[in-house]
Amino acid sequence: MPETFQKSTNLRSLSALAQSSCQFQYDLMKQDNCIVVDNYDNALSVATKEECHFKEGLLHRAFSLFIFRQVPNSEDLELLMQRRSPSKLTFPLLWTNTCCSHPCTNYVGETEERNAVGVRRAAQRKVEHELGIDSSRQLLLENIHFLTRIKYSAHNEPVENDWCEREVDYLLVSIVPAYVKTDSSTFLKINSNEVAESEWTKEHSINTAFSNDPYIYTPWFRKVVRMGLLHRMFNWAAAKVTNNVAFPSLDKIFDRSSILEFD
Repeated sequence: MPETFQKSTNLRSLSALAQSSCQFQYDLMKQDNCIVVDNYDNALSVATKEECHFKEGLLHRAFSLFIFRQVPNSEDLELLMQRRSPSKLTFPLLWTNTCCSHPCTNYVGETEERNAVGVRRAAQRKVEHELGIDSSRQLLLENIHFLTRIKYSAHNEPVENDWCEREVDYLLVSIVPAYVKTDSSTFLKINSNEVAESEWTKEHSINTAFSNDPYIYTPWFRKVVRMGLLHRMFNWAAAKVTNNVAFPSLDKIFDRSSILEFD
């Protein structure tokens, strides 16, 4: 759980682990091709993940997916959080939102920009790869909602090395349908190369852990919390799932046309 994460993690051991990370992560860095963009999210070129994330990096398109579920017999919502695998080259063992990755030109349809379709397809692919969620039945494209974009950059944590993030990041939200049994062993099948553990978490629990130590979370998640975007997403999802009359006004809060700069 985030509350029990110990900041006293042996960073020397963690650094050694990152340096000797599984070959799978290095292969993805060299094989997957990201979309390089300008400050306005106009596609400029293609570069490998390695080129986009090494040294100062290249500004590229990305997404952060937030999957919510309604707590049984309650109007409360929970967010599916993940703790990144120790074998990740970037931000190992930090907690973050459900799934974070990139649309890649290697995969059919992920460059399509209309209604953020390409980014949403990438979210389907990666949530299945990282968490084993069956996107064909449990995360349909029409149930992934694009809310806004943020632009940020960050050097690697908690290991200090030459990896970084530099992204125009699409914030995506999905709400698990009520008929899906999210506590069953068939809903999540975690890929240990990508995810160390996962947890359904209420907003107040995240806020408590964040107050105790914000650095158990990834830099982009910290920015989302500090800017009030996470609170707005919880409110948006709660209004949508209950068909609240306030939903249209809550939806208008999110500007799909602009990019929030966090640098």
